[in-house]
Amino acid sequence: MDQIAHKPFENVSFSVPEVLSRIRKHQDEVRDIVSAQNAEFMPNANDYRMLLESAKLLEADIKELVTTSSQLSVEKSSAAWSDLCQYQRDLEEGVRGYKIAKKLLSIHDLFDGLSLTGNAYEKRAHMLGKIKTLLDEIEDPVLPDLHCYQNLILRHEIEYATLVDDLNGNFDSLVTMQKRTFQNTKSVTIRICKDETELYQVVVALLKTQHNFRSVCRFLLEEVFAPVIVKPVSLICDEKSDEQHVLIQLSYQLAVAEELRPGYKTVLSNVTQIFYNLSNMNIVVSDDECLFKVFARQMKKELCDLLIDQCLERDIPGTIEGMKESPMVRDVCEFNEFLKTINFTDGQNDNRLDEYASSIESIHHKKLCENVLDSAVEMMKRESHEMVVIEEHEYQFAGTTDHFSSCMVTRTVVDLKKFLDKVLAEADAQGETSDRLIQTIATILERYTVDLPMANEKLLFKIPQQSALFRNDCTYLNYWLQKNDSKLKEHCSFASISEALEACGEDIFQHQLNNQRTQTMQALNGFELSNNLVELEPEHQRAVRQCIRQFELLKNVWQTVLPDPVYKQSISGLLDLFLREVIKRIQNLEDITTAIGNGLVLLIDIVKETLPKLFKETSDVHQLVKQWPKLLQLRQILCGSLVEITELWAEGKGPLTMCFSAEEVKHLIRALFQNTKQRQACIASIV
Repeated sequence: MDQIAHKPFENVSFSVPEVLSRIRKHQDEVRDIVSAQNAEFMPNANDYRMLLESAKLLEADIKELVTTSSQLSVEKSSAAWSDLCQYQRDLEEGVRGYKIAKKLLSIHDLFDGLSLTGNAYEKRAHMLGKIKTLLDEIEDPVLPDLHCYQNLILRHEIEYATLVDDLNGNFDSLVTMQKRTFQNTKSVTIRICKDETELYQVVVALLKTQHNFRSVCRFLLEEVFAPVIVKPVSLICDEKSDEQHVLIQLSYQLAVAEELRPGYKTVLSNVTQIFYNLSNMNIVVSDDECLFKVFARQMKKELCDLLIDQCLERDIPGTIEGMKESPMVRDVCEFNEFLKTINFTDGQNDNRLDEYASSIESIHHKKLCENVLDSAVEMMKRESHEMVVIEEHEYQFAGTTDHFSSCMVTRTVVDLKKFLDKVLAEADAQGETSDRLIQTIATILERYTVDLPMANEKLLFKIPQQSALFRNDCTYLNYWLQKNDSKLKEHCSFASISEALEACGEDIFQHQLNNQRTQTMQALNGFELSNNLVELEPEHQRAVRQCIRQFELLKNVWQTVLPDPVYKQSISGLLDLFLREVIKRIQNLEDITTAIGNGLVLLIDIVKETLPKLFKETSDVHQLVKQWPKLLQLRQILCGSLVEITELWAEGKGPLTMCFSAEEVKHLIRALFQNTKQRQACIASIV
């Protein structure tokens, strides 16, 4: 029984060394072949075939031996168990060596087949791909340390580089791309061979080597499409005149004025024509892959961005009439459909132009409003010294009883008002654009209150006529707002803008009035009256005449510009300040000699003669200038007798009491007359 039980074990103990010996012999033979081939010596073909046959037989024996040894059942306590384990370890080691030898032999089998492919680029690429897969699959960590294995990797790299160089050379001969730069111009030429069979072989092989055509795409994008999009080009696309090639040629000026850039229709037409002719090299590899798809993955996003940013965006109409007539939305959609038809698709940006086309209307609205604002701002910046008369019927505020006479505004604000009328009419007619246009009107008026004062600061603050005109301009725009209140309030509130317009115009004009008050007071510095004076000096008369000339100048620039009520209020306020200061200085004198009194009367007569002429109706000076009656009564006091002054006082019931207090009259009597009984009686009667 023991002999029967150990008989299979004896077979294993005999077979394992024999198989290991055969494995080692096989490895040596493979090593010789590998070494010879890496040393550029070709093995004998018969030996090579015999080695492959023996490898198949050896692999069958190994499988049978492994199966047998795994099925043996031996007492673990027996010495045979220990021997069996050792044989199994030896066998595993031998199998490991066999697998390495088999892998090396398989790689060499592929390299041997590679040498037979010749110019069959697709087969070469396919076999190199299989070799790369085998080289990358490292089942045994010993493999990378083998010198011959590293040589195989190097050989693959050399073969791959040679294939790529061959393919690129052939592709460049089939599709030639050239550019030539001259002093002021540039020329680009593309010739595509019509031999589809050869082109197919080269392109398919390039794709199998995972070639990305980046340099071709970069050339097309930078040297062809970019200039076609941004410059006027001379483009020739010819498929027929040459039987061997398709020609694409363009030339253009290096420096081109901005206004000469081509319109979007020309650009899309040229790009379509170029793609149509490039399609002669659009090799279809499979249902899912073609050369244009490879191109699209490299450059479609950049091409779409270039079209949108440098062409379409610029050509979106900025006027309502232009947008109504523009077929841009349809043209862009049709162009995008063309790109899909020729399979220039990348799966990510294929709807980019369609999406942009759907946003063109919205961009137009924004552009329209930007153009409206730019036009209005440009209008505001014009230096307009031309004045336009605004008639009474036009200067009425809707819904009020205020009455304004005719006045003047600048031509600029009249043009701006007409422009706002047009914009508002468009807002009424437009649905989606309405709110944007109304908001743009608000922005225009807000900019008016900021930009105009800043741009014309010197004119507005220094020149009285300009400040008056600006006040009127602001009031005129405010009037326009109130007149169109029913149209505007439905969209947004213009109340704050109305207040800002009114405040802006009034602030500028009030600043001018303050300047005039300051000038009046400075001029009156020459009208200093002291108690030491014997008679009036020429400088006193000059000071008064200077003030009068100032008022006459204001009349010339304000009376026809400002509305009559505003003019009357403004000029009468300045006259009141002037008269109040003159009267106060006369009243402050302690002693008025006859010469001084006569001089003061002459000055008052000059004032009496000139100031009423500052008004259209001379009688207005009595109602509007509060200090006017007091000046006239002061003259009566200065040239009157004690009896006349007493009668004018009339025991507190005379005309003097309307402008002077009893103490003021007594003070003037003491300054004018010497201390006599008559003076005392007169003073006593004034209570």
